Amino acid sequence: MKKSFFKFNLFFFGLNLILIFGIIFLWQKMFILSPVTKIYDDKINILIDNLSDQEVVENTEDTEIGEEGTEVIEDNIEQYDNESASSTLILDTKEDIKIPNKINLNVPFTSQAPEKNWEEPWQDACEEAGVLMLDAYYKGYGLSPLFARDEILKMVAWEEARGWEMSVTAEKVAELGEWYVFTTHDSHNTTQTVTIVENPNVEEIKRFVAGGDPVLVLAYGKVLPNPHFRNGGPEYHALIIRGYDEDEFITNDPGTQFGENFKYKYNDLMNAIHDWNDGRVSEGRKVILVIQ
Repeated sequence: MKKSFFKFNLFFFGLNLILIFGIIFLWQKMFILSPVTKIYDDKINILIDNLSDQEVVENTEDTEIGEEGTEVIEDNIEQYDNESASSTLILDTKEDIKIPNKINLNVPFTSQAPEKNWEEPWQDACEEAGVLMLDAYYKGYGLSPLFARDEILKMVAWEEARGWEMSVTAEKVAELGEWYVFTTHDSHNTTQTVTIVENPNVEEIKRFVAGGDPVLVLAYGKVLPNPHFRNGGPEYHALIIRGYDEDEFITNDPGTQFGENFKYKYNDLMNAIHDWNDGRVSEGRKVILVIQ
């Protein structure tokens, strides 16, 4: 009897040892080798690296570079901080954007008559073509003639359903843009709006373009020096400013099949900017439209 009781106790003692070792093994797995622990270790290592980098910067703030034309690193750091701070203002005002000497945004092009048929509605479809080019730019798709034709017709039908004439004011172009750009082709960015800017100047237009925003221009087409225009050019016209260089604006002018990257001198285009003004375009106010 005593022998059996001894064996029984020995068996449970061994079982308890196995349980204890099992608990220790599991504890190591959970708290020492677990992925969560590794994540925290990685974060700690990143923090340590960042602190080390910060110490390096702090130790070099007062170091000067000894060649001619160099600056103190502390000044460079201050300049970087100022540029970083100004970048937060770009989305709202565009006023602090650095304006490069030249730039040309990749804005897809279409003529207002994609299939070279210049009868109505194509003769007066420059506003629709401008809106379509902006939509293609912001959403990153190309413009084939067939697709452009169908989309321009879609916009014309939307305007006709509202009783609009073929030529419309800047406010109606903005309304068309907000409907088309923000509600078609899987648009997810509804925080932007089409903004009308009155009395723009060259620097203001450059600032928009340098910030990545092409500009839709409404113009008195008769004074635009474009050799591809027929009959002296359109009375009322719309085109996209996509870039500029030292002397000229780079445009996508839908009034001709040769309008991609067409250049106008600054003064020539600025003098032509006018709104519809009930058909008295040459006396219309100076306005441009941008998506912000």
